[in-house]
Amino acid sequence: MFFSARLALFAATAALVAANPVAEVEGQTLAKRETSYGNPDLVTDQGNRFKLNFGSTDGHPNACPGHYICYIPRNGAAHGDVSLGNPDDFVDEGNRWRLNYGSTGGHPNACDGHYICYINK
Repeated sequence: MFFSARLALFAATAALVAANPVAEVEGQTLAKRETSYGNPDLVTDQGNRFKLNFGSTDGHPNACPGHYICYIPRNGAAHGDVSLGNPDDFVDEGNRWRLNYGSTGGHPNACDGHYICYINK
C-alpha cells in the first residue's frame, strides 16, 4: 500500500511537470553583467591598458586563450608599469574593474588593507 501511494504521488508530480514546462525566454536579450579574467600571476596597470601575465601559454578563455600575456584595453593615458600584484580574480564589471585579493592585505598599489579593490573605467 505504501509503495503504491508513493508511486501514485511520483506519477502525479511527473504529469504536473510535463503539463507545465518552464516558459522559454523569446525575443529577450540577456546581458552578461561581469566577465572574469581568472587568476593572473601578475596584473600591471599601464594607464591605457592592463597587462595580465598568466604564467603559462594557457592564458584564460575570456582574455587570451593560448597566450602567456594578455592586454585588456582601458580608458586612460599610457604611463609606466604599476604592479597591482596577483589578485585571486580580475573581473570586468562593466563600469569598473574588480580585483579580489583573497585577504585583507590587498595590494599597496591598488587598495592596501582591503580584500576587494575597484578601479573605475
